[in-house]
Amino acid sequence: MRTIVRDDSLYTINDAINIYLTKLNFIPKVIEISVKDAFGYLAAESLKAPVDYPPFSRSNVDGYAIRSECTPGLLKVVDRIGIGEFKDIRLEGCDAIEVDTGAIIPMGADAVVKIEDVEIIDDKIKIPRKVSFGQNIGWVGSDIPRGFPILRKGEVISHEKIALLASLGISKVKVYDKLKIYLIATGDELIEPGNSLTPGKIYESNLHYLYSKLREKYQIVGMTLLGDNVNSIKNEIKKGTSLADVVILTGGTSAGEKDYVHKAIRELGNIIIHGIKIKPGKPTILGLVDNKPVIGLPGNIVSSIVVFDTVVSEVLKALYPSQEDLELKKVRAKLALTIKADDYRNTLIPVYLAKAVNGSFYALPVKFDSYMVGTFALTEGYVMLEPGEKVEEGKEIEVNVRKFDGSLTIIGEEDKRILDLDTKNILLGSLLAIKAVEYKFGDVAIISSLYDSSVEKYDKVLCRQVLVNGEGEEVGYDEWIGMSKIIRNPVVKLKSPSSVYSLMGKAKVYAPENYISGKKVTEECLYIIGISERGKKFISNFHI
Repeated sequence: MRTIVRDDSLYTINDAINIYLTKLNFIPKVIEISVKDAFGYLAAESLKAPVDYPPFSRSNVDGYAIRSECTPGLLKVVDRIGIGEFKDIRLEGCDAIEVDTGAIIPMGADAVVKIEDVEIIDDKIKIPRKVSFGQNIGWVGSDIPRGFPILRKGEVISHEKIALLASLGISKVKVYDKLKIYLIATGDELIEPGNSLTPGKIYESNLHYLYSKLREKYQIVGMTLLGDNVNSIKNEIKKGTSLADVVILTGGTSAGEKDYVHKAIRELGNIIIHGIKIKPGKPTILGLVDNKPVIGLPGNIVSSIVVFDTVVSEVLKALYPSQEDLELKKVRAKLALTIKADDYRNTLIPVYLAKAVNGSFYALPVKFDSYMVGTFALTEGYVMLEPGEKVEEGKEIEVNVRKFDGSLTIIGEEDKRILDLDTKNILLGSLLAIKAVEYKFGDVAIISSLYDSSVEKYDKVLCRQVLVNGEGEEVGYDEWIGMSKIIRNPVVKLKSPSSVYSLMGKAKVYAPENYISGKKVTEECLYIIGISERGKKFISNFHI
């Protein structure tokens, strides 16, 4: 008996997908696996850094820990700290302490001079040029501060993210178990490739296409080729639903006398959609058996490819959602800030990517050193410059893309009420936020009144007290951040308020009221500006 799929009963692609998804009640299984095995899985939980990285202020070179204010000059070497060694010592006056790459920085030091940049004279070193504050130091928490979000629920776990998790001491992670898929091809005319082709037969290709397409993201738990026998098809579907989360069949979905797939699905469960307004691919079936998705694709290989790309892939994404697009490899993007390479070496600079309202990409470069595995893992790509190359702000450059998160993007100042939102957060200070407003990229910008008090047009304002806690040397912030304007000569420059905790009780620290307790220093207002339409909508629904 033929089953006719009438053109006037067909669903549009979007309607078919949406109707089908409302009938599915699939909950991915959560499993805990070793971090080293987590590549390609979706994170089932959001994680924050359990420790600072680096866990102590470290030297980035072999050299001498010094006070930058003592340079140029002749300094006495009073001690040595090797990598992995702890000494509870403090640098006093214009002395120097020899340090290895990766060694802890003694309190009182604010820079390291390379060993090749000094002249050794007995127990002293001669430094011929001025050394800048913070030179060759990786400050405690300067890459990833304790409590900072490092993994978002639904994120595809990359190789770089595995390195970050391990660097923070995390050995296991909860993930969604990969979708298990069972593949069935039907048709008396089909022959397995490698066998002799007899008259009237054709080589099977759908299973090969689907297997190669699906195996990168999902787990194939079965694959079989059947003739046109309704009982065999029913038995194989039941086997598939017992082993897999999704069963995909090819062939037997149309109106032919031997098209038994629709009959088998209907007898075992029910068909939600039979027929979609697409050419080729009209007789597609979206059904349910044992509350499992069972999808029937037309037998024509081109039809299968078209329907998979337009329909099946969207259904699978909804069942196993990811916030990232991993299809990009290289893109051309305009620079939000000027960048420059080392004078003598090719230089890698990590970048975030943000889309402008006109659809073009902007590359947001970040400050980086080779120990910063967190910065490298959290950013989305990088640019590589030739020695001495300089690329000005606004110029286009090629970005090597590892991933792209297209979710709502917030750029600017950090605040705890924003930090934990399920959004793409690039909270590196007001400078990038000002550029986001100027060039209209991203969705929401947050600018500090301490950085720029002239902001007049904004959608919301969030004011907070800036407090000071502790005694002794002052800890400040990177110059991109509004609070950097409070402290003139800090001994440490933090890249975010989240970095402050490791220095509590050791120095004089400044932070917003919802980070620390202490004496009020000033008030800071954060101007929240919607850039895109979805950004403006987000702000209107954002309740402080």
